[in-house]
Amino acid sequence: MTKSERVLAALAYILWVPSLYLLLSEKRQEEYLGYHGGQAFVLWLAIFLIFFVTRFLVNLIWLYYYLPYLDLLEVFVALGLWGYAVYCGARCLRAVNFRIPY
Repeated sequence: MTKSERVLAALAYILWVPSLYLLLSEKRQEEYLGYHGGQAFVLWLAIFLIFFVTRFLVNLIWLYYYLPYLDLLEVFVALGLWGYAVYCGARCLRAVNFRIPY
């Protein structure tokens, strides 16, 4: 694996668009990029799902009772999930083989 492959795989974790590119292009056939591109795409699907479920629950609570600063829960969840994506990208840059959720 070259440095450019490691950078592209790390960007797939940090930003969601490169993971989509890795899945839809011929780069999926390469072992390292295909593995990390698919894993990053699944991670981003989980991130979007968790974020929108959190947003739905906050809005559901606000229908019945307004709690000030409850919207900060969305922000903290989003920052935590994106922080985990950056952590996975950093591990990918160091060429560490790992499986999500670890």
